[in-house]
Amino acid sequence: MKLSWKREILSLAMLTATAVIGLHYYSFLPDTVASHYDIHGRPNGYMPKTLFILVMGGAVLFIYLLLTFLPLIDPFKKKIEVKFKNVLLLRDASVVFFVVLFTLSLQAARAGILNVDLFGIAFGVLLIVIGNYMPKIPQNFFLGIRTPWTIISEVVWKKTHIVGGWLFVLSGVIYLVCAALKINSVIPLSGIVVASLVSVAYSFFLYEKMQKD
Repeated sequence: MKLSWKREILSLAMLTATAVIGLHYYSFLPDTVASHYDIHGRPNGYMPKTLFILVMGGAVLFIYLLLTFLPLIDPFKKKIEVKFKNVLLLRDASVVFFVVLFTLSLQAARAGILNVDLFGIAFGVLLIVIGNYMPKIPQNFFLGIRTPWTIISEVVWKKTHIVGGWLFVLSGVIYLVCAALKINSVIPLSGIVVASLVSVAYSFFLYEKMQKD
């Protein structure tokens, strides 16, 4: 697996943007800012602004480093190498989402309320991208639906990620619809929980069926 500077332009631009955005907002924020919000965007947790910017900005860098270098030491390295571009695409989508989340959080810290509709749109798009590329991700230990049954069987891995991919796309669509209709409730979050649980259960039952056959 080789990384090229050309392939890294988007992610490096996002990391640079994170630093610029953080520095831009720093002077506008009070010493203590909202750091957590309820489903309606109202703050219910607070943090010193310096720590807040370091944690939220650091999350962008952490995601980038994690999804860039973990594949290099994964036991399934050879399988990942064949489809490494798909892993990098999901990495880039995640980095872009966290930059958007960072920006929305800074705006919310200044305004005192989170724009949950924009968050729902950004998260919905991320789920749709993840769902579309889940079936194209090879077996690995750090990304995807990792259960004992998907790790031990490549067939279970592939079939589970096809089903899981559709479920995550559906969850993303639900997020987008709820954001468009301004429905701020547990419905979108429930969709992700159900998609995850169904995917895990499906991998188990599929493996058990294969064992019996």
